[in-house]
Amino acid sequence: MALVNLCLANPASAGDKKVVGVTLFSLQNPYVVSVGEAMTIEAAKQGIDLVSLDSARNVTTELDQVEDLINRKVDLIVMNPVDQKASQTAAKLINKAGIPLVLLITKFTNDFTANGGKFVTYVGSEDTVAGEMEGQYLADKLPEGGNVVYLVIVYGPSVTARRKAGFESVIKDYPNLRIVSELQGNASRAKAKNIMESLLQKYGKGQLQAVVAQNDEMAIGASSAIQAAERLGEFKVLIGVNGSKPALDAITAGTLTATVFQDGVGQGTQAVAAARKILAGESVEPQLLIPFKLVTKENVSAFK
Repeated sequence: MALVNLCLANPASAGDKKVVGVTLFSLQNPYVVSVGEAMTIEAAKQGIDLVSLDSARNVTTELDQVEDLINRKVDLIVMNPVDQKASQTAAKLINKAGIPLVLLITKFTNDFTANGGKFVTYVGSEDTVAGEMEGQYLADKLPEGGNVVYLVIVYGPSVTARRKAGFESVIKDYPNLRIVSELQGNASRAKAKNIMESLLQKYGKGQLQAVVAQNDEMAIGASSAIQAAERLGEFKVLIGVNGSKPALDAITAGTLTATVFQDGVGQGTQAVAAARKILAGESVEPQLLIPFKLVTKENVSAFK
């Protein structure tokens, strides 16, 4: 992947330029790719050398990369953690090395700071809100209730837990909305398609009314299975999260009904801007939150 770049082979050769190391959750995820691209662009504007690495959803790889960045003596590290708990080991090494840490997209569990862990700021969106928005959209579109398939990304990261908590906090007030299947789709279009193919065999025509997915790739995958089975008309809700270009195109085409837009460009840009301020000795807020927005066929043109 083009984003997995070593913009600086030897930090010591860069003179006065600051070097920021970045570990990204997975560059197989289109949303993370958009974040990484924005970081690269903003780093060039800010005169920062960026060492951007792909952890490939692997905590061991992430730990090795953090150790390498520490050995390179980078000036600051931005972590998009693989896991809200397991990734704390790498973060503690950053703390021990005295390197400022910025968290991106995924938060750690509260025990990180309770046990002495430190980060300067968190840049991202409040994932609980994304879940709430999906839940309210579902309730609005199915006022009489219905059977719902809920696809989580992967159990472990805070993004899954927070989006699920937000979703459940809304639908608990709508007992006629029944989650008939909750499955882990690994943020994958292909995995979600396979899941949905099996569920369409289990549930006959008219027995499912909605698919709520924690990201766009899974929503698109589920939709493709539904289309192949010629059952698209049965689904009143097909929603994901991120607002990726494929999802926006699918909303326009009518194969998704909605997405919750997450501003990847804004997150990547803000992370690098925060890094510049920290390295310049300026203060930053402990959280830099980028708001979510609901996208439907009525307003999708504004996001393209």
